[in-house]
Parts: sequence; structure tokens; C-alpha cells
Amino acid sequence: MKINVSSIISDHLATLRDADAKRASTGDILLFYVLPALASGASMLLGFEERADAYGASITVFGIFIALLLNIQVGMFAIFQREWDISTDPRLEKIQRGTLEDRRVLLTELNANISYLILVSCTALFASLIFYTEEWERGLAPAVMVLLYTHFLLTLVMVVKRAHALFHKEYRDTKF
Repeated sequence: MKINVSSIISDHLATLRDADAKRASTGDILLFYVLPALASGASMLLGFEERADAYGASITVFGIFIALLLNIQVGMFAIFQREWDISTDPRLEKIQRGTLEDRRVLLTELNANISYLILVSCTALFASLIFYTEEWERGLAPAVMVLLYTHFLLTLVMVVKRAHALFHKEYRDTKF
């Protein structure tokens, strides 16, 4: 099916693992899913209200993030397609091939995370549109938005950290 996004979700979840143990990271699951759910529940219990203009701002913000994240994916693809010079020295070649494999893995995981973040942005944009038009300022609607805002922000920080690592390697390894 053309709109089945389950592979994006499963690829993203596969990046939330302990690198050494090759299994799901309990800390990551707690941070990226349980913490936003707790914040959402707390906002509902505390009677958090969201004004209609906040939904309007959310529509704008998430629309901009969708475009920016898609542009980042294009830039990452350019890095992925780049030709790399491999040394003829067997020891250096082994090191370089390991570095290139690390880069490939990081780019693949970062692509999964950014694709997932685009889905979260689309979901938040759609929810904001519904809540804005229906004027849901109390109850479940603000709690859903707190969940989406928190999850988005935490996932965005992870993407920024991974992008920083990737681009740091690019800047370090580029010859002028």
C-alpha cells in the first residue's frame, strides 16, 4: 500500500537500542515514549488549557518542520552518494572501510529518525488542525498536543545529536 508507514516506524524503533547489546534500550523507550505520556497525563490531570491561537502556531511550526526535515534528507542523500577514496595500503583500507560502514549505518539510522520525525510532524499538524477547527481547548486535545510536542522535541534533539556526529565526521575527514 502506498501510504503504509509501518516500515518507517519499525526502522525508527530499531534505532532505539543499546549498541553493545543489540537489544531495545529501556532508557530510550522510557525517554521517548513514557516521559511524553506522563507529561500528557499530568497536563490532563492539572487541567491544562490550550488557546486556539496556540493550535494555529502549531500548524505553522509543524508545517515548517516538515519542509525542513525533507530538505535535510536530501542533503544526507548527497553525503551518502559521495565517492570515497580508498587507500591502497591494506591497513588504511581496513580502517577506511570500517569508517565508511559506520557512516553508512549512521546515515541509515538518521534517515529512519528523520522520516519518523516527519510522520510525527504530520500527525501533530493534523491534530492541530482538528483541534483548531473544533475549538477543543480543554481535556484530551491539549493532552494529546503535550504528548506530541514532548515526543517531537525529544526525538528532534536525538536527530540533532546524530546529525552533529555525522557532519562532525564529514568536516574532520574532508580534505581541502
